[in-house]
Amino acid sequence: MNSYQTQVAVIGASLGGVMAAWQSCRQGVKTILVSEYHWLGGQMTSQGVPPDEHRFIESFGASKSYYAFRKAIREHYQAQPDFVDNSSLTEGLNPGDGWVSRLCFEPKVAEDYFRDLLQPFVEQGLLVLLERHRLSSVQCQQDRITAVEVQCPQGKAVSLMADVYLDATDTGELLKQANMPYALGKESRDEFNEPQTPETADPMDQQPVTWVMALRKYPGKAPAIAKPPAYDFWRDYHLPGYDYPIFSEKLPGGEPFGHITLPLFGQGETLDLWRYRRVIAAKNWRSDKQDVSLINWAQNDYALEPYLDNPDFSEEELAERARQLSLCLLYWLQNEAPRHSVCEAGFGFPELGLAPDVTGTEDGLAQQLYIRESRRIKGLETLTLCDIQADGNSDSNPLRATNSVGIGLYNMDIHPTCRSQMGANARVRPFELPLGIFIPKTITNLLPACKNLSVTHLVGAVTRVHPVEWLVGEVAGLIAAYSISQGKTPADIHSDPRQVTQLQQLLEVQGIPLHWPDNNAFSRYEE
Repeated sequence: MNSYQTQVAVIGASLGGVMAAWQSCRQGVKTILVSEYHWLGGQMTSQGVPPDEHRFIESFGASKSYYAFRKAIREHYQAQPDFVDNSSLTEGLNPGDGWVSRLCFEPKVAEDYFRDLLQPFVEQGLLVLLERHRLSSVQCQQDRITAVEVQCPQGKAVSLMADVYLDATDTGELLKQANMPYALGKESRDEFNEPQTPETADPMDQQPVTWVMALRKYPGKAPAIAKPPAYDFWRDYHLPGYDYPIFSEKLPGGEPFGHITLPLFGQGETLDLWRYRRVIAAKNWRSDKQDVSLINWAQNDYALEPYLDNPDFSEEELAERARQLSLCLLYWLQNEAPRHSVCEAGFGFPELGLAPDVTGTEDGLAQQLYIRESRRIKGLETLTLCDIQADGNSDSNPLRATNSVGIGLYNMDIHPTCRSQMGANARVRPFELPLGIFIPKTITNLLPACKNLSVTHLVGAVTRVHPVEWLVGEVAGLIAAYSISQGKTPADIHSDPRQVTQLQQLLEVQGIPLHWPDNNAFSRYEE
């Protein structure tokens, strides 16, 4: 078996994993990044999800490197000779003119950016990129990880020995294989006294997963797909507690178990499903391009069974079921969806078809399942909804933390979950991330670097989005590097105010914002 000795091992090339490896290498720390999929960048690339961003993002509220990335994406499109900015649904140059974000773009553009970001460290010998490898086993001794084993698709194993290990998987797989305590699903009301929590904890009440697909609006008839075997089931399926079929123009919203209606296609300022996550807008190109939208809708959320730690089905089986749901949705769109949103009678949009060139796959579905909820560390501190819930007068009164290592903000966005089917979309106040939510109570040389912070199920619905995961990865990489430089564990640093201050100084130098501005700054940018 081949083996590597390194200082930092980042397991998972998620969005957080890429940024963790980048910041670690910037500190001169020898790093290994393990990537399971063809594209680096997780939800932004291989999962096919355009950025979900908070309402202040054009002005403030993310790390320096995230703003450099946003600027580079816009410059990439501006440099294309046939591109013209006719975006109208959001402020700022928006290549896809989608309305989920002020910046919707093709996933491959981001993947190219990440490759360019890491390549200098590969050339310097600071970074080893192990591609097409996945975690297979973990060895621990007392309170430390001593080695992890990863395997390539052919089964060849590689052993990694590091000073610090970062779990940057989208599922918290390293936490599980290290046999450390972790949280999953919903906590009980007694545990943190959060509203909207059940009397009894339910690890199986998880957010749904989605297999995103890229659809192009072809100028004529698109390649049709065969009727999937599960189509009749999904066409007639009603989400429990909701009074409409999942394949419709309705989706959860408003009051608990209520719904809103969005047309499949809209014009002008009318919000619609097609333009929700559109990443190529034909109107933004002088050349002959067609609209492409990444389909990550409520209509293809898979919530029949929980994805993680399911006692009855493997992750591979559940991922395939989610994949089939997306294909069933496509078949409905091509054949049975009503055409009234385009002011026509009849059914079916045969002009909609898969766009493999956008996903980097043979079939036009994303390379990886989109996973909203991860296993979460049980840390020295836990961020709860009671901490970040908006007060009665304002949702712009930030949560402050004296040991802050970053900031975050997004709506508490919970898709109807797998057991209670309860969904939510509520504003929270801007919050600061205390150092203790990065540090497990048990394993001393492991840090979370993706969606696996010490937060509750409800708060995880806020911290899972792109700018926060990006920052989490950066912070994890910098904590790891600082820990190594000081010869101390992250827990030792947490307990020493002088060390916390020095770590905060490093974070600020590296472009991590530690604090939100005061309320007056928010009021100037309120929508």
